Amino acid sequence: MLLSIAVLIIPYIGFDYLRQMETYLRETLEASLVDSTYAVAGALNDKPKLFESSFNETTNSLYSHQLNNPIQLDGYTDDWLSYIDWSESYYSESSIGADSDNFKLIISKDEHYFYILMQVKDDGLVYSTLNNTDHINGDHVVLVYRDKYQRLQRDYLAPSGPGLIRTFRYEETYDEYGVENRTQKNLTNTSAVWQAVDDGYNIEIKIPAYLLGNYLGIILNDVDDTNGHIETDTISTFGREDYSEPGKIISSSKRIEDIIYSQGRSEGRRTWVLDKSAQVLASDGSLKRVFPDNVFNIVYTLLLPPAYDQFKDDLAGASRLQGNEVKQALAGNTKTRWRSSPDGKAVIVSAATPIWFDNKVVGAVVVEETTNNIQIMQRQVLAGLFNKTLLILFVIVFLLLLFASRLSSRLIKLNRETTAAIDEHGKVSGDISVSTASDEIGELSRSFSNMLERLHQYHSYLEGMASRLSHELRTPMAIVKSSLDRLQHEQDEEGRKVALQAADTGLQRLQALLTRLSEAARLEQALQEADKQTTDLNEFLAKCIVGYESAYPKQLFKLNTPETIIRYPINQDLFFQMLDKLVGNAVEFSNKDEVVTVNLIEKINLIELQVINIGPGLPEDMLNDLFNSMVSIRTVRSGTDPHLGLGLFVARLIAEFHAGKVSAMNLENGDGVCMTITLPGN
Repeated sequence: MLLSIAVLIIPYIGFDYLRQMETYLRETLEASLVDSTYAVAGALNDKPKLFESSFNETTNSLYSHQLNNPIQLDGYTDDWLSYIDWSESYYSESSIGADSDNFKLIISKDEHYFYILMQVKDDGLVYSTLNNTDHINGDHVVLVYRDKYQRLQRDYLAPSGPGLIRTFRYEETYDEYGVENRTQKNLTNTSAVWQAVDDGYNIEIKIPAYLLGNYLGIILNDVDDTNGHIETDTISTFGREDYSEPGKIISSSKRIEDIIYSQGRSEGRRTWVLDKSAQVLASDGSLKRVFPDNVFNIVYTLLLPPAYDQFKDDLAGASRLQGNEVKQALAGNTKTRWRSSPDGKAVIVSAATPIWFDNKVVGAVVVEETTNNIQIMQRQVLAGLFNKTLLILFVIVFLLLLFASRLSSRLIKLNRETTAAIDEHGKVSGDISVSTASDEIGELSRSFSNMLERLHQYHSYLEGMASRLSHELRTPMAIVKSSLDRLQHEQDEEGRKVALQAADTGLQRLQALLTRLSEAARLEQALQEADKQTTDLNEFLAKCIVGYESAYPKQLFKLNTPETIIRYPINQDLFFQMLDKLVGNAVEFSNKDEVVTVNLIEKINLIELQVINIGPGLPEDMLNDLFNSMVSIRTVRSGTDPHLGLGLFVARLIAEFHAGKVSAMNLENGDGVCMTITLPGN
């Protein structure tokens, strides 16, 4: 389980990579917005007719928003919720502040009418009295505009109470004596409603589009009656208290919108075109976008900033932009800006670049987009990474548990078999089932099985050691005892000598037996101190055979060596001792009148020394264990020397000292045995 949990480092690395990628994606988004502003600005450069307001020295223009919903004249602001945040505030020049009298203005338009909402802050309402004079004695509004024939018109709205407002225009006439007369002419084509609110009143006005030309101004005359003293405070949209030339009406340009649209539209991206005073001439697109399904999860929300599909867009429908990037663009520089939405649910990046005509800035292009797309991409990648990691984690956990369960069961089985194979007295009482698996546990099972088999053979040898030692010791001890008894009763000097000689023979046999028992231990120490020298094996074997012919006069020997001289580094004394063990066994088991053959063979990278005798074969199940310590196939003693199963073990130690190995095999026809010493070639 701990190893499986380590897989969780994969999503951690992926998450860390996502955080690093966010920086790159933000820079890429910023660069993409700048490229978009260049593309749109390039299509608008050197088109002065699209930016007529930029050449107007006055800054008192009014922006008309395109209607998205119908307006009902009732004096309430419910119909204006989509536009009310973009109201322009106007104050009197004498008192500007949050507590002074002021009004907010928003203008919208549909196909046939202009709609105006004025939210007036007034601490004292003064209604006008109905009369036909040239004097208005209450709060009133004046609409100053040029009609479609460019004639300057002034329409008055003087409420006499809540509800519909009387709209009129002054007409000037002269009598026969040249005296000027002003009369009020009621207007029926303009509608207006006056509605009182807590801190003032609202006025909704509806004007037919055919009445207005391209210029409009609004003047509020706030009349206050203080202890019978009448004072009038004037607030206008064009910064002057006279009724002269009004400001221009600016609305979204269809031609500019078509140019923006031709540059391509991306979901979640908004483009603005501004004149030199940062007034909006056209806009296209929206910052809102539709989120793909299944990208939200509580885990992702904990790891990444939340992404909202709904947030407050403080610039949607704005008539003027005031950001620092806009100011820089109108100054001739390309600039970007990062900001948060008012509710903090979105991060908005905007890029602005200037629009040029005759090497002068006439406007600016602003392109905006939220980072929601980056966050969505992060969540999509994180979702895929998280889901794939979970799948991998489950698969790895399942496989590891399956592997661990199988591993544990095999180890438990091996432990039980091993424990049951040896009884409380240390005697081998059972077997271990040999595994055929090629892994480490299978190898361990086979090693344990082989170890138990060797322990079993060793115990069998030890059990037979008593009878073997008894057999080997009984004869020399009997000889010594009988010789001592005879010596005790023998009177003749010659007979006493014979008895002493027999006793000495028995003692020599006992000494030889003890020598064999300690031979292996002495040999191990001798191997540590022995030196090697390069020797001609052909000549060395020839001398050995001469010695064997003298030692075994009744045995025939034959030596076969190659024509080429074979040299090999050996310790001659130890090598002779090893060869003596093999030849001794060959002579002992050789049939009468049969030849013991010694072959020296040179092969590719190998040197083989074979000792072959004709006689009884070896048991097949003993071939691999014949050279282990205390292993003997003799059941009774043959000859006069004691046999404790150490001779071939000594031969194996000496062969390994010479970097070789010794093995035994029966001849193919089953008539004898071949003992082979294999040495690495040059």
